[in-house]
Amino acid sequence: MDEMTAVRDLRSEAPVGSRPDLVAGRDRLLREAARGSRRLRGDWRLAAVGAAVITAVALVGTHVAGGGSEDTRAGSRPSYTIELGSAKDLLNQAADVIAAGPGRTAREGQWIYSRTVESNLTDDDPGPRTDERWTKYADPAFENGKQGDDHSPREQYEFLRTLPDDVGQIRTRARQFYDATDSTETRVQHEYRALTTVLSRAYAYDPEDLAKAYRALASIPGVRAADVTDVTGRGAIALYLTGTRPSADREETLLDPVTYLYRGFRYLAGTDGDGWRKGDPLISGARDAVAVVEKKGRQP
Repeated sequence: MDEMTAVRDLRSEAPVGSRPDLVAGRDRLLREAARGSRRLRGDWRLAAVGAAVITAVALVGTHVAGGGSEDTRAGSRPSYTIELGSAKDLLNQAADVIAAGPGRTAREGQWIYSRTVESNLTDDDPGPRTDERWTKYADPAFENGKQGDDHSPREQYEFLRTLPDDVGQIRTRARQFYDATDSTETRVQHEYRALTTVLSRAYAYDPEDLAKAYRALASIPGVRAADVTDVTGRGAIALYLTGTRPSADREETLLDPVTYLYRGFRYLAGTDGDGWRKGDPLISGARDAVAVVEKKGRQP
């Protein structure tokens, strides 16, 4: 059995809905973690995990711990999180995959179509809900400093085109491209936020240019990775930055585990709350589709 097959097996076990099955899935995850040095040899997960330091949790919708009735609140889904450790190797591997893959081009007059699925457990109607959006590729109203830091897709593309090879310079340029929004934000936090925003808004890109942003993100200290499920139940790779308050909500950027392109986001609860526990994804979003189309309202 190869590495990716092993990971797919773990994913297929953990998100099952009934409590007995969740317990069985959790137990198998822990068994696989103990055997990780044999099952994941040569894969970036081995470098990230190290001496089988891996935790698996099945928290959303149905909780494994304790007895009693199951919480099946609308909008929640059974999910799991496998902590993988440092994201440096993962992001450098992602950069190689991105650089060797296809790009996406657009021109003035075209639109960026996107379809997302979102859930918010703090709302009276938590969802999940599907949303379709059309964004003008070249929009002067969102260029050259207009409308705050909401750069148009064309301006995002041009930013990527100007990136140097040096990761330190890329981090500086990303920080300048996306201004500070919080006076308490550290330089590292600012650079992490800016670069993950670049990944999320790379609607049009040259592969080698986008790969530079991944390599710069890999150079930021404290960036970690986890193997998770998104709001649609699909497997994803979550990135997050350590060093925040222990009680703070954890902000994750999700990547596709095959293409490494942006997949979505999650905000995990930092404390127990009204109907959720620490570590539950309070707000989740998954990009289901993205494409360049000729007119607003047109689907790919």
